[in-house]
Amino acid sequence: MKIITVAAGKGGSCKTTTALSLAAILSKKKKILVVDTDPQGSLSWVSERSAPSFDIAQETDVKVLQKLKKVGGYDLIICDMPPGLDNNALSVTLKLTDFVILPSPPSPLDIRELTKTINHVVKPSGIPFRVLLSRVDSRRINDALAIQSQLMDKDIPVFNAIIRYLVAHERAIIDGKLINEYKGAGAKEGVADFSRAADELMREI
Repeated sequence: MKIITVAAGKGGSCKTTTALSLAAILSKKKKILVVDTDPQGSLSWVSERSAPSFDIAQETDVKVLQKLKKVGGYDLIICDMPPGLDNNALSVTLKLTDFVILPSPPSPLDIRELTKTINHVVKPSGIPFRVLLSRVDSRRINDALAIQSQLMDKDIPVFNAIIRYLVAHERAIIDGKLINEYKGAGAKEGVADFSRAADELMREI
């Protein structure tokens, strides 16, 4: 069993969408548990309105989170962390994690916060990680590719996959569906983006 942590230094980074979408895609072949550690419970709220093909638990008690390695019956546990660097849930979970995904929009402020998260929290932990550029404007893919190169030049590993900003992600939630269940415009593109990220993740772990 592997534990995957999805973390970010600030809100609005696409953490919950990333955790849910990867779980939805990977659950076709793997037994998945998603743990919502955010007190706001956004992930749990979304999942309650859909019919996910994976299990979900909401847990903020660090004493319980410390026992994640003892949970049986799953191939992967994906942990959706609350935003911010200074929280006990992140500190505890990082000690158990096999791989960290750091979703981030490509704006200068987001990249600045991302770099802080990596340098102060993730790199010192020694845990393998990758940045996943998210909420990328389709008209600015070349800018996102340039940011990927800049991060790699700084010795920061990055997913080749890019998660485009698609209204389909929001409309799927409104309809009470995950992106792979949604049939509206943009759904295929959303699934394709996260499928590429899921393939890379599985090769890494």
